[in-house]
Amino acid sequence: MPWTATSDPRPIWKVWDDFGMQGTKMIGYWVENNPVKTNNPLVPATIYRKDGAVLVSLASWAPENTTIKLTIDWKALGIDPTKATITAPDIRNFQQGQVFGKDASIPVEKNKGWLLIIK
Repeated sequence: MPWTATSDPRPIWKVWDDFGMQGTKMIGYWVENNPVKTNNPLVPATIYRKDGAVLVSLASWAPENTTIKLTIDWKALGIDPTKATITAPDIRNFQQGQVFGKDASIPVEKNKGWLLIIK
């Protein structure tokens, strides 16, 4: 998100700070064994992993609005799927906060994305 008169990235930075980005391991969408993937190659997932939690960044290059499902390797993440939550934190001018089920279809608008926290 660029910094302009109508676009302020500080709410995204706050989510990063609240998550605790320092010390995380980034695994890009291009990495074959990324433990979080989507079922749509035009909406890839990059993750920032730490013990017990993952910040997932989704970005859509799809030509229209779409929905995706996450494929999660819970064992590789070290997270118990029976206790896990997938949360989209509320981020002003970026995304409305909500909780997604582990098997939910996640709507993704054209040229937009999500920051999701799995823990």
